[in-house]
Amino acid sequence: MELVGPESALLHQVLEGLTEAYQTAPGELDPMVANLWYGRAGLKEAGIRGEEAIHWIEGLHEVRLGRQAALQRWIKSLPKAGHPGVWKIAEEDVETLVASLNDHRLRRAGEFDFGEGDLEVKAMEKSKGDKRVALVEIHFLAWLIELILHE
Repeated sequence: MELVGPESALLHQVLEGLTEAYQTAPGELDPMVANLWYGRAGLKEAGIRGEEAIHWIEGLHEVRLGRQAALQRWIKSLPKAGHPGVWKIAEEDVETLVASLNDHRLRRAGEFDFGEGDLEVKAMEKSKGDKRVALVEIHFLAWLIELILHE
């Protein structure tokens, strides 16, 4: 996949941020992010509580921790941050990459408590500062995921 400078810079930032976020224990995450990543509300609705919920969340956290090697490999294979170049993703990495990029999208949405209406392009145009940056990241990664899945 051919990347321009700003895309490679953003991807470096996203993958490095995910590396740090994945190392964060579920109980130490922003509560909105933890709910999106670990489905706490969904667990309650499904009747999963107590020990069972703890094991479920721990299992999901282990899956995310297991992505660390792939994240480091992808960071190394990206063009230098801010520089154009080609980024090759191995076919066996596609599913993990898409899940990781989507995790970042969920994390950014949770940090700002975005709802569906907030994710529309018109809302992005009206947003300012960090909120706008988060929306740009969410939309860019959605586009990138579509591109990856159709290659």
